[in-house]
Amino acid sequence: MNRQVELTVAHAKQFERFFGWQVLVIFLISFIVMLRTQATWVVPVMLVVSIGMAYKGYMQYRVIRPFAEHQNVVRVLQYRLVDCWISAVSLFVLFIPMYVNEDAFILIGGIVALLGLTKSYREKKWEERIHAHQSGLPTYEAILESEGAIWNYHQK
Repeated sequence: MNRQVELTVAHAKQFERFFGWQVLVIFLISFIVMLRTQATWVVPVMLVVSIGMAYKGYMQYRVIRPFAEHQNVVRVLQYRLVDCWISAVSLFVLFIPMYVNEDAFILIGGIVALLGLTKSYREKKWEERIHAHQSGLPTYEAILESEGAIWNYHQK
């Protein structure tokens, strides 16, 4: 199992290098251009960004899952994965009605904004639930930054 976890972490590191801050730059440039020119090519760009967001959430789940020792922790990790997918899909869906119906764009934009405003609260509550069952669970960033020292986590 250590080999599989090592491959997952290596793949996650490679994905972070490829799809890190570049996504934010692509998103901001696309949004500014879209607002100025009504360019329809923004929809496929946002599809790529949404797929990247969903894949990053999946990689976070795959990296942290082997360290979860309690079934409730696994369930919370699955909820976080579903929330990430919902955020990615809602971001993509937000840009489609902009060309079809502006009223729908305002409605979906309000829903996406509400999801964005409550994200930190949801994350805080999920962290509380994780720490209630397994307080020493390493974070995604800690696992990616460690150089193999984290793999003896279960031997403590």
